[in-house]
Amino acid sequence: RPFFLHIIMSKIYSSTDVASHNSKQDCWVILNGQVLDVTHFLKDHPGGELSIVNFAGKDASEEFNMIHPEGVISKYAPDTIIGKLDPEDANKEKPAASKPASGGSSGGCFAFLGSICGK
Repeated sequence: RPFFLHIIMSKIYSSTDVASHNSKQDCWVILNGQVLDVTHFLKDHPGGELSIVNFAGKDASEEFNMIHPEGVISKYAPDTIIGKLDPEDANKEKPAASKPASGGSSGGCFAFLGSICGK
């Protein structure tokens, strides 16, 4: 799908909607208010699947933004964007559960994109 269709046809998801997609077989993440279905991207992620799966069903914005330049998703994975986070949820404080469940590095698989994008 062309990127402009994602903007026109943006669906709104709650954080509860996203939280139910929390496995390798069904992996959604929240990045900067956008909801991404990264299930099919996992196998292509240069940093490996685990770093993304650690954030499955959660907001990974803080960790993602530490290592990626602005625009990396629209450049390398625009088809993963499936909608936006409900503004009601976006204004809530980020829960402690949004940290990696495994206790691993917070960069995880997102680090790979950062390394190829120069940040």
